Amino acid sequence: MGRASRRRAEHRARAAAPKTDAVLRPLTRADLMHVMPLLNGVVQQDDPHKLDLYLSEPSPGNRFGTGLVAEADGQVIGFAAGAGIGLSLPGLQVSEEEIARRIALLDVIAVRPDHRRKGVGTVLRDALLDHFREAGHRLVMAKLAAGRTDLVPIYSGWGWTVGNPGAGLPVALGPDPVVLAEEPTIRVAWTALAPQVRVDPSVVPGALVVAGAFD
Repeated sequence: MGRASRRRAEHRARAAAPKTDAVLRPLTRADLMHVMPLLNGVVQQDDPHKLDLYLSEPSPGNRFGTGLVAEADGQVIGFAAGAGIGLSLPGLQVSEEEIARRIALLDVIAVRPDHRRKGVGTVLRDALLDHFREAGHRLVMAKLAAGRTDLVPIYSGWGWTVGNPGAGLPVALGPDPVVLAEEPTIRVAWTALAPQVRVDPSVVPGALVVAGAFD
């Protein structure tokens, strides 16, 4: 999917999304007791301290992590979080901080069951992506369990590109491409946050490599 097609798909998804009266705000430690139940069946998250990454102001130390909650009638009904990817490879000519700054990982979107299909997840997603753009991230990816084929049409409907299980995401990172999240049980979905990010088949002939995140 080209950049123009992806933007049209994102616009259609936003326009078609049902409206919600939920109010978004940053995650606080007081929210953890309400957020943890939302993660049941969504991600394996049984320790509140694993959410510390998203509880402070974005910084290199927390890989620019950000957590948002959706609130309605004084109750937390949704949660979204993400951070720059953590990647350290010997000999890589791009710093870990720069990698975390340019490529973000959407870690989780979770909505209370009685508030699903009401646009809460959509506004959380859009707010998190807007934050990533403003922070300077140029590419965002998500890891989808290979068995969760139900997520493929959701991410595709958002205008994201969804890869095959185990394929990872080849990214032009320095002089050579690096394959991110190349795990047998994972699909990678990704979308560009900056116009220069695109699939460039000329980086490696015959391979689809995402370029432009570090231009």
